Amino acid sequence: MVTLRLMRRLATIAGLLAIALAAGVAPAAHAEPEAKAPTATSTPAKAKPAKRKGTPVSSRGLETILQDDGLLLYRPPAEVEAAVVKMRELGVDRVRITASWSSLTRAPEGETKPAGFNAADPGAYEQARWTGLDTAIRAIRAAGLKALVDIGFWAPHWATDDPPGPRARSNIDPQAYADFATAVALRYSGAFTPPPAGPAPEPTEDASLIAELIQPVAPFPVPDPLPPPPGASAPAAQPASAGAPLPNVDRFIIWNEPNHQGLLLPQWKADGRTPASPAVYRAMLRAGYAAVKAARRTATVLIGNTSSTGGVRGRGPVPPLEFLRELACVDAKFKPRSGGDCAGFAQLPGDGWAHHPYSQNERPERVSDPKKERGDLRIADTPVLAKTLDRLVRLGRLAPGNRNIHLTEFGYETKGIPGRPRVSETQQARWMTWAEYIADRVPRVRSFAQFLLRDQPPAPVRVSQSDKRPFGEYSTGLLNIDGSDKVIARTFLAGLFAQLQPQRKVLIYGRLRLGPGRKVVALQRQVQGGSWTRIARLPIDGRHSFQRTISHRPGASYRITYPDADGKRRTGLAIRPVRGAR
Repeated sequence: MVTLRLMRRLATIAGLLAIALAAGVAPAAHAEPEAKAPTATSTPAKAKPAKRKGTPVSSRGLETILQDDGLLLYRPPAEVEAAVVKMRELGVDRVRITASWSSLTRAPEGETKPAGFNAADPGAYEQARWTGLDTAIRAIRAAGLKALVDIGFWAPHWATDDPPGPRARSNIDPQAYADFATAVALRYSGAFTPPPAGPAPEPTEDASLIAELIQPVAPFPVPDPLPPPPGASAPAAQPASAGAPLPNVDRFIIWNEPNHQGLLLPQWKADGRTPASPAVYRAMLRAGYAAVKAARRTATVLIGNTSSTGGVRGRGPVPPLEFLRELACVDAKFKPRSGGDCAGFAQLPGDGWAHHPYSQNERPERVSDPKKERGDLRIADTPVLAKTLDRLVRLGRLAPGNRNIHLTEFGYETKGIPGRPRVSETQQARWMTWAEYIADRVPRVRSFAQFLLRDQPPAPVRVSQSDKRPFGEYSTGLLNIDGSDKVIARTFLAGLFAQLQPQRKVLIYGRLRLGPGRKVVALQRQVQGGSWTRIARLPIDGRHSFQRTISHRPGASYRITYPDADGKRRTGLAIRPVRGAR
């Protein structure tokens, strides 16, 4: 028999459930775990959402990747260490860096490979050429960060069809590339100690060109002393000295933007309609992947690293979606091709697909026009990339690990570029969190990227090769040229995005890079110029992203407050909700 007292208790429980449902706590984008345990060729799923009473549903944020070769490869060691420490303070997990083949190998301007040179042996190289990369890798690992090495551009002339001149990249010899990939993988295995460097050789043409672009940069600020890594006692741990083994790197990428004419040639066949670069890259991929795995069985090897947009057909970049299909030897309708360079096709290896989803300074929600921009993959097109990779895996054209998407380069530029929208520092800050929300919604996305710690300066006129920008000049950084913070430095640590929902609701997405451990974040609202009031107290891990759907008042703005490294309360950037997804 149900008593009156019991009925009242049941009614109370039902009321509490109704309140919880009205709060509209949204599920985390990556709540579901992987069906299998992670292996060397797969990436584990993000942690299950927090379910502690009183907390928003949250999950471990996407791995954060940052790249700034200019700072890490061409500056004095003290500045390199300071730059890496700054990256760590900003919540970066992994640093992407380039092992430039033409800058590191022997006689790159020669037409023939040096006699007796075993290019697969890391000890056979002129060790002084590797000093910059070695210093950067040591600093990255000493700071407690992980590294991602592009086994990349450009190639020595003796491995290409190019005439004399910089940036050789035509019809790269896959076996020569595989030998270099072996040397890189073995060098950063954790077991290789470089022999004495000897005198510095003359810099290569490519290295001289890149270094010239970096020289005008002011010195990077070096604090004294450097802060210690998390969990370490002061003073800060310093990178191991010369004579010690080089650190271990666990992740590599096969080349960079192979669908772009600046990095690989030819892009198109003589008919001007058929892509040529997929076949060139396919051979490099097979040889390079096998070489790294033979040297380092447990290393993760990403493939693709594609740029986001195509260009003028027959002359510009191959659209990334078309490049991917051609690489997998299927046509536009996913029908397998078996003729020409696809004869005898076998499944392509890979532990993940890397991509650069730049939006050319347009709003994050902007999808590519299916008629005028067919095959492009901006940040809002990430679901299309995920669907395509999944289909190619199911067809047996790609190895299963390639379902995982690694966004390895991305950003918005705050300096005007002809033909593109002008983005202010505040827009850059808000849009990056919005873009990460879009990426975080796609279950197969494993990482999100920020290109540049610090903006690059104007490049010398003589090396300009574009009507859009001087060569090498980018303003996507978290810091200004002088090292001072841009607005985005604040939102990178604690960013917020809001989107209107039906029934006068608003979805709030937050991304924290405040470090491990429980952080209490306060969500605040301001209505039409009134005072800011706290509407939620969110105790969550400082590395998590979170989602929450709440009631919205017309004209309201939102922000968060959070503790900094010293425990002081900081205020995030105020945002207004964008319109709901269409």
